[in-house]
Amino acid sequence: MAMNYTYRIFIILAVIFLTSCGADKETTETSESPRIKNFSKVILPESNQEIIFGGVIDFEISSSQNTDSIILEYGDEHIKYSELAFSWTPKVIKTGKQKVKIKVYAGDQVETHYARVVVLSDITPASMTYEIIAEYPHSEDAFLQGLFFIGDTLVESTGQKGQSKLSKLNLKTGETYQSVALDNAYFGEGSTIWENNIYYLTWTSNVGFIYNRNLKQTGKFNYTHEGWGMATMGDTLVVSDGKEVIHFLDPRDLSEIGTIEVYDQEGKITNINELEYFNGLIYANIWQEDVIITIDPSTGRVMDIIDMRGLEDNFSSSSAEVLNGIAYKRNSDQIFVSGKNWPKLFEVKFKQTN
Repeated sequence: MAMNYTYRIFIILAVIFLTSCGADKETTETSESPRIKNFSKVILPESNQEIIFGGVIDFEISSSQNTDSIILEYGDEHIKYSELAFSWTPKVIKTGKQKVKIKVYAGDQVETHYARVVVLSDITPASMTYEIIAEYPHSEDAFLQGLFFIGDTLVESTGQKGQSKLSKLNLKTGETYQSVALDNAYFGEGSTIWENNIYYLTWTSNVGFIYNRNLKQTGKFNYTHEGWGMATMGDTLVVSDGKEVIHFLDPRDLSEIGTIEVYDQEGKITNINELEYFNGLIYANIWQEDVIITIDPSTGRVMDIIDMRGLEDNFSSSSAEVLNGIAYKRNSDQIFVSGKNWPKLFEVKFKQTN
């Protein structure tokens, strides 16, 4: 009886040991299994190769199999090639980092690759400057983040925790006649209006707030990046995140419907801040620079660089910070600019540099 019991114990231990060894072997074999090698590879363009907007892109594919065809996919384009080396001129492309899908067919096999390129602008931005048309008082307490008009009413949003608010201003006096403050936990950023809704971003909280024209909060929305500048382009909201990326949102549900990356002929433009849209272009402040750039919203190309240097020479203030704030008054075709804690708001006209 004792021997039978001992035998059973031995069998159980043996099974446990063998099972354990089997599991270890399986894990080892799995972790050491060689990666399945592809039969094809993209040789050209090289990863993140710089190309010029509107130019030809040369492709070269290597394959260890006899290929039947190669399919290139980008946007609405689906093009079939029979050779391993070919050239493609995009019908439509944007600046910045772009990804081109390549499918290689060989018999019953197909492999998918992504060719990554960086598209630079094909133009040198036009050099522009400004002319001061008029000056108006502005509160030095306003850490200006957003600026726009509702008809004849000037609206601004300000930042800093505990000081962030959305305000309606008297253009001629600079006085606030209606405002609503954000909770002290939030650092306010850009703002804009679409139909009867006013949208107000926050910097790093990934949340924005919605108000009606009477500045009563009616909702809020979320996003996955920092909030910097904001503008309205028809039925689309335009948002900057402090990098080179411009986000396009559907104002109805605040879903992201597209992006562009802002580039000139030399590379990406970062620190894109407060925004405005008019005359078919996005106007953008560049944080800590005395310039405003214009951006083609369909491609991301920088079209103009407006030199705003000297504007601060028109006032004296120890608290004034960077240029920030562009507002376009559509019913009178007027442009207004200001800055963080600036004591003045300027009506300006942009013009070509002599």
